[in-house]
Amino acid sequence: MSSFETNGQNHLVLVVGYDGTEPADRALQAAADILERSPGRLEVVFVAHMPGSAGFAPQAITAFNEGFDSEAQDLKSQVEEALASTEVKWHFQRRNGDIASELVTAGEEQLAGEGPDTRVVLVVGGSAHKIDRYLNSTPTRVIRHDRFEVHVVP
Repeated sequence: MSSFETNGQNHLVLVVGYDGTEPADRALQAAADILERSPGRLEVVFVAHMPGSAGFAPQAITAFNEGFDSEAQDLKSQVEEALASTEVKWHFQRRNGDIASELVTAGEEQLAGEGPDTRVVLVVGGSAHKIDRYLNSTPTRVIRHDRFEVHVVP
């Protein structure tokens, strides 16, 4: 039995952080592979992160938001294409803020919406740079929240 099998006792929801990068693509594929073998669904989350300097110019915030809207649509299309050949159930959402915090919040919302028998696992791509694994990478920050199981895809 794999560590993701639920034996029908729990509903499995994999929350995948997705930004279109190679590590995110690997995380999405790994999550889809898991759900090909275990019942459940994907919640694919793109977190738009506004640079702090954008707050100094209101017109910059509008421009960033328009760019993030466009990027979210492009990413959703990429996810749709990547999962087209699977039977995996999935949903895409865009959030704004700190990436790690928003992924944890998305997991909490899935747990609240699906009920206490839901098993939520956060799936993120690992950094390609060794130093990032020890410093302030998204996987490291998600793990530090210590709220859900975290599967880091190398």
